[in-house]
Amino acid sequence: MSSLTARLKYLTFILVWLFASPALADLTPEQQAARDEGLMLYQQHMGGAAIEPLRVAAEAGDRTAQYFLGETLRLNNMFMTAESRKWYEAAAEQGDLFAMLRLSSSSDLCHEMGTCGPHSTDWRSTALALAHERAAQGDVEAMQALFNAGQGLEWLEKAAEGGYAPAQELLAAFYSEGEGWFLLPGRRQAAIEKWYKASAEGGFPLGMMS
Repeated sequence: MSSLTARLKYLTFILVWLFASPALADLTPEQQAARDEGLMLYQQHMGGAAIEPLRVAAEAGDRTAQYFLGETLRLNNMFMTAESRKWYEAAAEQGDLFAMLRLSSSSDLCHEMGTCGPHSTDWRSTALALAHERAAQGDVEAMQALFNAGQGLEWLEKAAEGGYAPAQELLAAFYSEGEGWFLLPGRRQAAIEKWYKASAEGGFPLGMMS
């Protein structure tokens, strides 16, 4: 896995958990504690242990827990199973763009295993339409989702310009790897420094460490 791929995977976790819109469910203190435990275990790559805590909050209707329960089950099985699809769909039906994009992934082994579901391509259309609608209203998370969906580096740049600290850090990392076009070499380095600094000032942990 390339450094940028690993960074994007980690950033997606941060986006959905820490920076995404609040989940729609009203959780009891016990359900909230289970959700937080499950998310922390997921972040620590302890997927097996994360399943049951995440399930508690997912069954209570928490969108974030539903997404990460789907992620955990998919990663543990190395493809999207019927059960992981169930939880992605639950999150997607609550408007989670990342869940919609996962459901529409063309590279998942679920296509070989027959577990993708009959509407996998529809989810991509829904995600893109909804993301464009939200982005037009200034939603920087939707701009990030459009970048994740392969709609071009300009969406990451728009999210960064909109003040989105995670996107600022990722954009600096992509520029560091030679992505983007600059007329003069010095402008690339200036942009890298600018976006790392902005991300750090925005309180994003990876920006602070860069």
